[in-house]
Amino acid sequence: MTEKEKALLAGCVNGEKAAWDAFVLQYSGLVYHTIKKTFTLYNTEPRADLVEDLFQEFFFSLLRDDFRKLRQFRGDRGCSLAS
Repeated sequence: MTEKEKALLAGCVNGEKAAWDAFVLQYSGLVYHTIKKTFTLYNTEPRADLVEDLFQEFFFSLLRDDFRKLRQFRGDRGCSLAS
């Protein structure tokens, strides 16, 4: 994990709105396209409403329990936030 990612992650778990906004901006494209690609891999036409619901749920899941999932992320073995 890069120093920039560490700083962004620290800002998010410390409740900094600017860090969260930057996190969403940085990773929203990746998340959205990964959801669409997953549908395609399973030969299912991605419905826009379902893709949007899953996209929103992904980010809500990161906010739950005071950023519990982000607090658990360690970035071990070369993993990045994008991975």
